[in-house]
Amino acid sequence: MKKLIIPILMLLLTVSAQAQIPQEVIDVLTKCSQKMDNPAGVQCDMKASAGISFVKVNVNLTLYSKGEKSFEKTSMKILGKEIKAESGFDGVQEWEYQPKIKKDDKDTLTITKRVKKSKGEYDIDFDLHKDYKTAKMQVKNGFYVITFTNPKDKEAPKKTVMKINKDNYVFQELSASDSGVTMKVTLIKMKIGVPDSVFKFDPKRYPNAVIVRK
Repeated sequence: MKKLIIPILMLLLTVSAQAQIPQEVIDVLTKCSQKMDNPAGVQCDMKASAGISFVKVNVNLTLYSKGEKSFEKTSMKILGKEIKAESGFDGVQEWEYQPKIKKDDKDTLTITKRVKKSKGEYDIDFDLHKDYKTAKMQVKNGFYVITFTNPKDKEAPKKTVMKINKDNYVFQELSASDSGVTMKVTLIKMKIGVPDSVFKFDPKRYPNAVIVRK
């Protein structure tokens, strides 16, 4: 009997652990992911901020996606100077352009051969239910507000909150906090339809950059 009871208890504990993420949360995330992945391509204008209470970096960004292809433009101010960076993936190679910050630095263009896009710094993860043990969802001011806690990975933020439009399942905001450090990404505008030319890599766009190939 003891040999039978232990496996049953282990099974019940496993089911209980998996049940911490409500199915309704997974359903909303799935619908949101489908909404944000239009075959015609999607352009998202966003604002992001990261840092601690008295020191924060604000970033304006535009993300383009179409199937496996992507292109990203960011703009931020550092030491009073506007810094504009770009990165993209055309299905064959990934590139990242980083302009110089200091006067003696040089612009850098890193080109990497890839068959699959790597995760970008501002990519929105619609599979957060796989990264956390618990989640709670409420409806507030026309949005699904999903709060994720108890991360499976120690490196992940202890708390992440995602807002999704209740009427059309469009992503609205993602915020995370851990040990006094906060990060927030907010959608400003979304547009359906992106021409293929947006994802074409043209090194002539970065004439002064030092090229690094990987």
